[in-house]
Amino acid sequence: MATSGTHTFELDTSEIIEEAYERCGLEVKSGFELKTARRSLNLLLTKWVNDGVNLFTLDLTNTAMTKDQDNITLSSLEYLDIIDAAVRNTNATPDVDVSMERISMSEYLSYPTKTTSGKPTHYAIERNSQFKSSGSATHKIYLWPVPDQTYYQLLSWTVRYPQDVSATYTQNPDIPRRYLPALISGLAVELANKRPAQVDINRRQELKAYYEQDWEKAREEDRERVSFYVQPKVRGYA
Repeated sequence: MATSGTHTFELDTSEIIEEAYERCGLEVKSGFELKTARRSLNLLLTKWVNDGVNLFTLDLTNTAMTKDQDNITLSSLEYLDIIDAAVRNTNATPDVDVSMERISMSEYLSYPTKTTSGKPTHYAIERNSQFKSSGSATHKIYLWPVPDQTYYQLLSWTVRYPQDVSATYTQNPDIPRRYLPALISGLAVELANKRPAQVDINRRQELKAYYEQDWEKAREEDRERVSFYVQPKVRGYA
């Protein structure tokens, strides 16, 4: 049996849009149809981030803490949130990481001694939801106690936004290959809903069902796996 011997299949933006239109029984005939489909793609990817944490949107980031400074910043244009963090001591050999506890901003504000210095054990995030075209929008991460050394770093699992689908239609979307069926199915639903006069209700419902199925399959695969074993239940007999 002859096979390709490769594992490099991928689709660029134009191919994804074309496939989605075909599922709707439509054709891409104008630049506007490309533009509106690209807009729907970006909205769909943003919706996925809002729907919950996906492993492919997680980045392990390492940010230096500044001695005697009670906060560090994180771009809100690129990152949505932090889901876990640790303080890293780079003065040790090897580096030593200690988990930090996240607290709410209201709890942080209730601390009477915010200037207490030491090795940070807690952090609170003032999330900035405002997107600015200048790229200056940031989340502010408050540290407590305030770092008393220069060798501390914040090691964090951050939730990032997928990169934009740009007007360069030969580029690939910023998602793993296993999410391509869900992306195409979801885009087909969005395009069909925009054209109710051209796509009948039965087809729109079918497209929605296919999307929900593809999305669940992708989410099921996109989970963290750990080692496990099965221990049989042993019963005694008299």
